[in-house]
Amino acid sequence: MNIKKTRINGIKIFQAPKGLMDVNDDSDIVKEALKNKPLKKWYQEIKQNKANTILFNNEDGEAYQATTITKDKKIYAGVAPNLIQAYFDMAYEQVQWTNKYANTFHYIAEKKFGEVHLIDTPIFHRFIQYRISAIIFLHLTIEAFINHIIPEDFIYSKTEQTNSGKYIENITKLSKNQIERWVGFQEKIEKVVPEIPNINFDIEKNRDIIGRILEIVKVRDEIIHLKSKEKESNIHYEKIFNFIGSKDLEKYLSAVKKFINIIDNDFIKIESIKESNYRQEIQISKPEYLHIGVLFEIINVKEKRITIYIKKWKGLTKESDKIKAVLGHLKLMEEMNLIIDYLIEEKGNKFIVEIFKNDEQVK
Repeated sequence: MNIKKTRINGIKIFQAPKGLMDVNDDSDIVKEALKNKPLKKWYQEIKQNKANTILFNNEDGEAYQATTITKDKKIYAGVAPNLIQAYFDMAYEQVQWTNKYANTFHYIAEKKFGEVHLIDTPIFHRFIQYRISAIIFLHLTIEAFINHIIPEDFIYSKTEQTNSGKYIENITKLSKNQIERWVGFQEKIEKVVPEIPNINFDIEKNRDIIGRILEIVKVRDEIIHLKSKEKESNIHYEKIFNFIGSKDLEKYLSAVKKFINIIDNDFIKIESIKESNYRQEIQISKPEYLHIGVLFEIINVKEKRITIYIKKWKGLTKESDKIKAVLGHLKLMEEMNLIIDYLIEEKGNKFIVEIFKNDEQVK
């Protein structure tokens, strides 16, 4: 299963001369630091994540913000990731998964009502969950990025107009912190961003991008503040499901990526990751090998990930009854708790079936 990823950088604090921290535990610098704060006290702060920890690369002089976790009384430290890039990566991954689920629907759906095909509940629910997750993380990405590009000393002149008896125009000066707290998203992106020094983003020329971003914000608000069913239609969460069912999330990913990269070139950069070889593969190259017995073989395989490659032979298409009959049993295997998830896609001259198991299922 090929999943593209977003490059995630560490949070760089400062650049120093190479070799600056070329010290050891017996150095005067270390001894002086331990006088000010004993090692035991430092460990306590680390466990509570209260210490300002920096990881320094002595070879190139780069200093990064670190974060720590404590598990089973052991302390682990690592470079803190850029959360804006991490948010976008999570949205991007969720969209890729939902696209793979959508490709799978063809092989497992049952025609019930004319042109309406019924999809198995567990996989359909996962499809909905992943799309909701993608929307939320897209919103987090753009909100966090806008807050990130506002300078600490920036002042925004917020203009409000009233007409109580006579025309009045009020101008309020807002700091970065006040903008983050009190200014709505649409005002931030349409009015605050163009006023930030050295930001080259033309709102009117990029109105399509802004429009898609505002759509994401609107549906995100619907998701976060779930309202009861609509009075007119008696349908629960109608706006959310309408958006999820009718919109191409790839276009919204692209809008967010373009907005960010216009302002900060290559801030969001997509990279391909190498396919993991840790999996069991099953090759099916002849018609006589494609039968329900393949599924029994899957049950016996003690691996968490199994990939089936079905080579296309003459007459074998995604509409073939034989391939639908065999692959249609995957949802039954999931219901019987023999597998935890599965994906099906057509790629070139073959069909690729990805099957996943959990720890219990491989015992």
